Amino acid sequence: MPHIRDAPENSDKVVHILVYSFFTGLWFCYFYVLKLKKDNFSTSLIKSCGLAFVYGIIIEILQESLTTSRSGDFKDLIANSIGILVGVLFIFLAKTQFRRLKSKF
Repeated sequence: MPHIRDAPENSDKVVHILVYSFFTGLWFCYFYVLKLKKDNFSTSLIKSCGLAFVYGIIIEILQESLTTSRSGDFKDLIANSIGILVGVLFIFLAKTQFRRLKSKF
């Protein structure tokens, strides 16, 4: 079999950033657009960021304490936080579109 090179060190952090920005955006859509008792923009943003951040912490703790093949990594938590901030940036850039979408529900 041909030798497959290892991925560059810390390249998984890019995946963490992308996943957590998407994750934050999905939770924001739920709280701001889809939830029956609709929250305002700021409340929805705070809830979605808080939920994504706490979820990231819990996952890292569980990886460290419950598995033998994986370990918690502080760098993953930093990448998750950067992903949340990227998600917030995209949410602010699409603020008008979110308001328009919210008015249809």
